[in-house]
This record gives sequence, structure tokens and C-alpha cells, in this order.
Amino acid sequence: MSKTLIIGTLALILAGVMSACSGQARVGTETIDSRYATGGGEWSRGGGITAVARVFEKGGATVVCGAWATDRQSALTIELNDDVIAAASVFAGDTRLVQNLGFMARTAYSENISGAQANCVASTEPWREDFASTALRIRFPRMEFLVDEESDTSVRFREAARPAIIR
Repeated sequence: MSKTLIIGTLALILAGVMSACSGQARVGTETIDSRYATGGGEWSRGGGITAVARVFEKGGATVVCGAWATDRQSALTIELNDDVIAAASVFAGDTRLVQNLGFMARTAYSENISGAQANCVASTEPWREDFASTALRIRFPRMEFLVDEESDTSVRFREAARPAIIR
């Protein structure tokens, strides 16, 4: 069994465990609009991931809604997007509201995704009034993936400013 297959299998298992332990209960969907914050990153071989999210209070609970899209994907990175999404988090200030953005809807990349649907989850973090006025941040860790063991080819993902895709 190749190292790449083993790493990929372990990443999928880890993503599943993280999702099961995240305590994220789906609470519906909503339409993306100008209230959404944007974050994401870029692949070393070109292209990137852009995620959008917003937070609000519903019945005393903290609800996080979001979606993500990719652009200019390389054949080397297209299969790795889910791993990066699983490792990302949404923060209000220094408070992590959700980890593992696998709940988010995947949408087609466009210069304007307003009107697309976002999936929503209830955070395990109780609502605080300061969340309403705190800048929302979508954080992606730096990651490196070995994609071809024989040629020792790897690709890296790093957080970076992404174009605004909500108008």
C-alpha cells in the first residue's frame, strides 16, 4: 500500500471522527447575502478554496451558516479539497464556533455567489451578544500533501486572501 493511499485513508478517518465529535447539529439552510464573511486559501499548484460564513442567534443558540467553492483547480489538488475543509474553523474573535467545515454547502465558483444556498449548524458555543459585532474569521491551517510518492511530488495549501465573491 502506498504512503499516499495510507495518508489519504487516515485523513478521511480523521475527518469522520472530527465530524462525529464536533457536536454540529444541522438546523437548515439559508440564502447567501452580503452579511457573509469571506475566507480561504490557495494551493501551491494554483487555484484555491473560498469559504463564506455568517453567525447569528436563534433561540439562545449560536448558528453558523456557510458554503465553499473552488477555482482554477489542478488535477493534483481536486481530490484534497475535502481534507482542507475538514481542517478549517470559523471564529468570532478568539472563540472557535465550529471546527470542520464539512457541513457547509459546496457551490459552483462564481464572481457573485449571492443567492446560492448555505447549510447551517448549531454551534456547541452558547450565543454571546458580542458575536453580533465581532468580525467573523474563517481559518485554514497550512497543510502539505504527498501526491506522488515515486516523484516525491507534494502540494501545499495555505491561508490567503480570497476575492470577494458576494456582491
